[in-house]
Amino acid sequence: MAGKFYAIKKGFDTKKNEVIENVILTDWGKASSLVQGITKAKHGVSVEYKSFKKIGEAEDYLKEEPYLIKEDGTYPTDCLHCYVDGSFKDEAGNYSYGLVCVKNDKVLHFENGLGNNKEAISMRQVGGELLGALKALTYTRDNHYKKMVLFFDYKGVCLHGIGYWDRDTVFSEQYYQWVQKFIKSNPDIEVIFCKSDAHTGDDFNELADGFAKKAINIKPDPVFFRMVEKYHLDVQI
Repeated sequence: MAGKFYAIKKGFDTKKNEVIENVILTDWGKASSLVQGITKAKHGVSVEYKSFKKIGEAEDYLKEEPYLIKEDGTYPTDCLHCYVDGSFKDEAGNYSYGLVCVKNDKVLHFENGLGNNKEAISMRQVGGELLGALKALTYTRDNHYKKMVLFFDYKGVCLHGIGYWDRDTVFSEQYYQWVQKFIKSNPDIEVIFCKSDAHTGDDFNELADGFAKKAINIKPDPVFFRMVEKYHLDVQI
């Protein structure tokens, strides 16, 4: 019997020059050739794979994403909701984040800011979304919430954080280490990851997007200003 099962959600076959998806292998030599040294910059794919002792676990890993989909409506509503987004401006050569924290459809907290990590600049707006996630986790902890849903449109917020994605940049590795330390240091806080598509009419997504843009002096979309008025936010517009 095989010692391990290597489940590869995304990899790349350099010999055939093609993306590999959803395969299970028992030979690490073959599996490693599809995932090691593979980068999005060079091969156009972010590697996703894990090893398991049981074939059933490997099959389950390939079937399911480790986050909820907001449009499915399966996320809990009885807890803190945090929405994050990022932005980037070429002229500034920097990234920014926006964060909106909500409970029972009431905005409890919002903030935004610029990035200050040179390793994240190459990730453009993704760096801002990851930074926003760190700010959301910090707010949850500091305000003594024991359960939160983290909404994002870049799935790396979850997949980098829990280690499903290979970290091919310095900042994504730093983000992974920070999230792992947070989880281990705060075992009483339940963090639920939930993906929501951008610009689909969600009030709080639009607010997070607008705050990220404002932080780096990009004019938000008109819907942002409508949401500011709708939720009576004290924002200079």
